[in-house]
Amino acid sequence: MLTSLLAVSAVVPSALLVWYFHARDAYPEPPRVLWTTFGLGVLTVIPILLIGYPLQHAVELVPNPIASSLIGALFVAAIPEEFVKLLVLLGYNMRHRAFDEPMDGIVYGVVASLGFATLENLLFVFGGGMSVAVSRAFTAVPLHAFVGAIMGYYVGQAWRMPGERTRYILQGYGFAVLLHTLYDFPLMAMADVEDVRTVFILGVSTLIVLFVCWMWTLGLVRRLRRDQLAHPPVPAVESAPTGIRVFGEEDDPEPVESSPVAPGAAAATPASPLEIPESDAARMRRRITGIVVIVVGGIVASFGGMVTLGLALAFMIGVVRPEHVVDVAIGGIVSGLAPLAIGVVVFRGGVKHLNRRS
Repeated sequence: MLTSLLAVSAVVPSALLVWYFHARDAYPEPPRVLWTTFGLGVLTVIPILLIGYPLQHAVELVPNPIASSLIGALFVAAIPEEFVKLLVLLGYNMRHRAFDEPMDGIVYGVVASLGFATLENLLFVFGGGMSVAVSRAFTAVPLHAFVGAIMGYYVGQAWRMPGERTRYILQGYGFAVLLHTLYDFPLMAMADVEDVRTVFILGVSTLIVLFVCWMWTLGLVRRLRRDQLAHPPVPAVESAPTGIRVFGEEDDPEPVESSPVAPGAAAATPASPLEIPESDAARMRRRITGIVVIVVGGIVASFGGMVTLGLALAFMIGVVRPEHVVDVAIGGIVSGLAPLAIGVVVFRGGVKHLNRRS
């Protein structure tokens, strides 16, 4: 039971991120396809490890530490990791009938990336302890999600415009590799730098890349969600025998002038006359409020998960004495499980607020 609790606590950040992107999709994907994508993302760890270990030993032979860090970030981490995630998107998701709009590229890109990031995070957490768990919960795991979303966006555009498929796929993969490299390189270089100021600059550089990926992802999701709401899908109408009227079919429909519509998108529907237009300022306030609430909820939930993780570890290694078990368990509920539950509720409220009319 403690092992299960430990695993659940370690994957809280990934679970919240999957929840966010799934909730932002106006027409959510089938759970079975999401779980399969997540599982395939987990399995990508196997080829990455098989490729990464030999490459890592080769990189260690490079005498210059800066060059070694750059080569490692590019060839050991970014290129192989993003490539296998792309294979999941192209080999499974893009061929699945559930992939029927550009937003699906973002959702599946995130889920595949978080499948990999979750197993990677578990390995790091079990090997590095609480400090690693906390740092990765708010940096590496979101980075994987954001980069997966950006690459998935271009995969979605490749689905939408088959004539330019190769260009969009290469563009998405190129951006993913570039952003991943820019994030990993400063972290790897920090290990060989002793100057405090240089370490600080490298750390800030990594955070800037993470922030850019975050803002980029928010913009892409907002754009595609707006397109979803402006062009709701039309349910397919099955053919019927002659003389039988299909629901919604008129006797003598008048010809309607057609206009080009992107594959997978339907014609825009007029806004309801009772709906009061939202001003740009009000929309921006609602957007900022929703994002802040989501971030706060995610931090609180992740904190609760990490506390629960720490207490679970304490029980597993036998640090807690038998006479203190009840007290520690009550403390864990108050300081671990309660913040976890409260954070999830706040997170959910922020997503609902952000989804309102957007």
